[in-house]
Parts: sequence; structure tokens; C-alpha cells
Amino acid sequence: MLGFNSFLTESLVTKQLKHLEHAEDHPINVGAAGFEHSVRTLSEVDKALRGKKSQAKVTVKYDGSPSIVFGHHPENGKFFVASKSAFNVNPKINYSHDDVEKNHGHAPGLVEKLKSALTHLPKVAPEKGVYQGDLMYTKDDVKEEGGKYHFKPNTITYSADKNSSHGKKIGKAQLGVVVHTQYHGKNLQDMEAKFGPSVKNFSAHSDVHVIDPKGSIDQTKYTEHDRQAFQNEIKKAKDLHKGHDYSHIDSHREHLKTYINKTVAQGTSPTIEGLRSHIESRHNSKIENLKSEKGKQKARETRDDALSNFDSSSVPFRKTLQIHKHIQNAKNHLVKALDANQQFEHKINDQPTGPEGHVAVIDNMPTKLVNRAEFSRANLLARPR
Repeated sequence: MLGFNSFLTESLVTKQLKHLEHAEDHPINVGAAGFEHSVRTLSEVDKALRGKKSQAKVTVKYDGSPSIVFGHHPENGKFFVASKSAFNVNPKINYSHDDVEKNHGHAPGLVEKLKSALTHLPKVAPEKGVYQGDLMYTKDDVKEEGGKYHFKPNTITYSADKNSSHGKKIGKAQLGVVVHTQYHGKNLQDMEAKFGPSVKNFSAHSDVHVIDPKGSIDQTKYTEHDRQAFQNEIKKAKDLHKGHDYSHIDSHREHLKTYINKTVAQGTSPTIEGLRSHIESRHNSKIENLKSEKGKQKARETRDDALSNFDSSSVPFRKTLQIHKHIQNAKNHLVKALDANQQFEHKINDQPTGPEGHVAVIDNMPTKLVNRAEFSRANLLARPR
């Protein structure tokens, strides 16, 4: 089994930000080491919310689109913008509008966003360094209604009063961006991410609205009820974790994670019976797509072996699902407090909601803190089928 740091390196691609994991999924990914990291991260966030010294750096997770990489190329010093493909073996780096057309002409919407970023971000970006962020809006995306500015980069609609500090900036800006990651290194492919960088090095310019993802934890409302509930859920998770062997997950990890996402979309809770049915269904789908009888028979044997293996591990699987639930419950109490003090109003389908979530970083290892019953479900349902 991979150690947590090795898993993290594989989850980010060559240490560049590609994907964030939910706190409750860490034990599924790497077993005991993942559990320890998850509990430590959540406990440090709890400390921060209680006004105590904490090792956690907490930022708001914004629902922007597209994710962009930009800055001065470490090898030639030229300013560029790119999508997350910037770190691929054959990256699409854009130094000019012509480059954007050549590299992304198949996606007109993306072309316009990248051209805007290429035009305006040099006005505020530091003279050195490579950054990653989410594009929140360009001028044409902003709507004015009811004394507020509104923009919807992805699933969430963000709103700010016209006379607020953000509203005044939105009214003048050509582009809004959240900067959440900085990269260090001598060449693009080998650069390493540092999460939650300071944006104080960015210049001020009315054309660019730089949104700092750092929230004001000291202004959140963390109730005694939520504090106690958090501690109770963490204790339950720790009690279940004692002596628990996570090796049963190894043969079913992919199915377990897709099943959990399925229950999120359905608004249901994971069960041992539901997981078994999901595994069987996934194998049956593969069997149906095979053409030869020989291939089908081999796939049936693979399915039967997988189900037999699962049945023999039903007890530890049940405990793993319980651990997952308690970590998720504990996290949700923290998210509730973190959500209470936000810079923008948020809506999904005209219904008030919290932000997409938050990111907690310890030892430069990020963890996603999201209320999956709310935002993740809305996001999954919004995806094309």
C-alpha cells in the first residue's frame, strides 16, 4: 500500500494540482495513514475555529471555471497562460492570442477566457513566478440586478452588493480570478505546488479583481453544539479505527469510490448491501459489452471471485463505511462554521447555499472540506450524462 505522501504525489500529477481529495476518502485511498492525516487535518481546523494555534491553513474553495495556470515561464521569463495542461509532457502554453487560437480553437468559450486572462493578468501578476487559480468571470459574464452583481462560472451563482468592497471592484474589472496555488522550480514540468500563497505580491489594477481565498476564521460562528458534535464524531471514528485492517479495500477501491459518489448524487447513505450490488452491477455491465462467449465466461468468473472476496470481507467493509460516515459527519460540523462568514452570497438554481467548500492544508498537503450532501450532489447532478 502507498504511504500517504506517495499517494499524494500520485494524486497531484508530478506535484502539480490536478485533484483534491475529500477528508473522509483519505482512509479509502491509503488506509491507516490516510485516516491519521484526515483526523489530524480536521483536528487542526477545529483548533483554528476555537481560536487556538493551528498548523492548518484554511482557504475557501471557489467554484470557478476554467482553472488556469499563468505567470512568467521559469525557462524564458515570458508571460503565459494555460489550462491545467500546462504540466503535461506536451503542454499547450499560450504567449499570444494566436497561440490561444491554435491550441484551443476547438473550444470557443475557453478561447475567449484565455485571451482575456492573457490580456489582463500581466497587469497584476508578480514579475516572477507561476500561479494557478480559477477564473471567476470576465466582463460579459457579470449581470446587474437588484442592486447586486451576479456571475456564474460553474454550478454556483455568486453575488455581491454593488456598494460592497467586492462589488466596487466587480463594477470596474474586466476579469475576476481566485489565486490558490503557487509553483516553484526551474522548469514547468518539475515545478512543485505550494498551496494557499499570499496574494500581497500581486499589484492592484482596476481591470483585474484578485479574490483572496483566505477566509476570516476568527469571525466564524463555531457553536458549542458543533464543537461537541465534532469531538463525538471524531471519537467514534477513532474507536472504530483501533486495530482496523484496511487491506480489504485494495481489490475494490475503484468500485467503493464510484459507489460513494453514486450515493451522493442519489442523496442516499452508503450501505454494505448497496456496495455489493454496485460491484455486481459494474461487473455485469462489462460482461454485457463483451462479444465472445469465452470472454464473457472469463468475466463472469472474475465477477464471482470479486463478490466472493467481498462477502468474506463484509465485516471490515461495514466498519470502513462507518468510519467514512463519522469522519464526514465531523467534517460537516467544521464546514458549517466555516460557511457562516463569506465574502459572497451563493445560490444553486436560485436556492441559497454555502460556498463550494474549503481547503485545509497541513505540511503542504491539501484536503477538500465540502458538504457533499449539498454542493457535491448539485455538482454531480449538473454533469452531462
